[in-house]
Amino acid sequence: MWCRCVRTRRRVTVLDLGEDEAASGGWPPLTWTRQVGYQLGADRAALEAYERVVVSQKLNEFRRFITGTVAPHAAAHPNDKWVKHIVAQLNSIEATLDLIASS
Repeated sequence: MWCRCVRTRRRVTVLDLGEDEAASGGWPPLTWTRQVGYQLGADRAALEAYERVVVSQKLNEFRRFITGTVAPHAAAHPNDKWVKHIVAQLNSIEATLDLIASS
């Protein structure tokens, strides 16, 4: 799929355009699905579905990080101020992502 980039007067593929560049360039939202690939200007249902997938992926990432790295660190150093802080913050992030993913 090709998009005409009016501001720079060059042709770019949607693959060349990351979410950050799309947002800063005033482009419509960028989504990706296996069926369609990258898509600009998706409808509300497609945007919500994409956002749910990304939030679920991030939730899984945080959970793996917590169980694989942070929890063993906390068990090895239970009185460490840093590990107490990171456990509290990551638990908050996990709870927030879980709430978003399940709503």
